[in-house]
Amino acid sequence: MFQTGLVLIGVGIAAYAKGQHGIEAALYGGAVALANTLMLVRRIERVGAVVSVSVQRGMALLYISAVLRFVFVLAALATGLGFFKLAPLPLIGTFVGAQAAYILISTRTHDR
Repeated sequence: MFQTGLVLIGVGIAAYAKGQHGIEAALYGGAVALANTLMLVRRIERVGAVVSVSVQRGMALLYISAVLRFVFVLAALATGLGFFKLAPLPLIGTFVGAQAAYILISTRTHDR
């Protein structure tokens, strides 16, 4: 929820600074960040079920998930910049902002 709000703020800033091209790029970058988070949440749920049976298999699934998400993000960002020719600053800026928000919220939640 917080991450989605930051994506919308990024889209608003991009709209103000870059117009229509900024909106498209910021939406794309935000969508990549939200998809990455969704993939992580789904994988953690699956690993939680597997860990009760085998810890080693759960760790292997976490490593595989990290590699797959890394490849997904690189491919998605490369597609947005190379194929769709979206503006780099709104795309990367919104992606980084949304990912940073997720990390910040996750660390604060685990500290309590």
